[in-house]
Amino acid sequence: MLFIPEKGAAMALFSSDPVVAKKEHWTSPQPPHVVLQALTEAFSHHGEKLRHVGPRLEVRLGSRWKFTHLGPFFAQGRANIPLVLVFVTAPSGYGTAITAHAFDTLGFRLGDGSVFGVPEALAWRVEEFLTYAAGVVGVHRPGPAARPAPGPVPGAESLPRQEPRGFQ
Repeated sequence: MLFIPEKGAAMALFSSDPVVAKKEHWTSPQPPHVVLQALTEAFSHHGEKLRHVGPRLEVRLGSRWKFTHLGPFFAQGRANIPLVLVFVTAPSGYGTAITAHAFDTLGFRLGDGSVFGVPEALAWRVEEFLTYAAGVVGVHRPGPAARPAPGPVPGAESLPRQEPRGFQ
């Protein structure tokens, strides 16, 4: 940890923890094997890496390399946000209890990862995939709001404004 006196808070100098992680619990009237089959089919059509072990399905999305190099400013970078979705099913009295856990896999990085709109882009993508997965198993879940746009550059308002040059 690094202490910043003027901010009055400690900041992680290095981190490998997820920037965004979310866990939800759903119920479906379908039996567990049908739920897992539906999720497997839904995510296998997009070329994701799937790992199926018993009542657990792990889906790996995106590319850390592409996201690291393109970032959240380009559509190709946002489309390759590295995420893991883990679905665990268990029989319940009226169908299946589903635990959905989603988190990013940005890995080792300098700082806490809260620059250039990265947390907002990650959170939006997690919401998007959780909503998709919930719909696949017949669970209603509100979708994410509009895709976040990168915010203004701090200090840009103090820069001299240049008028566009046209043909004269």
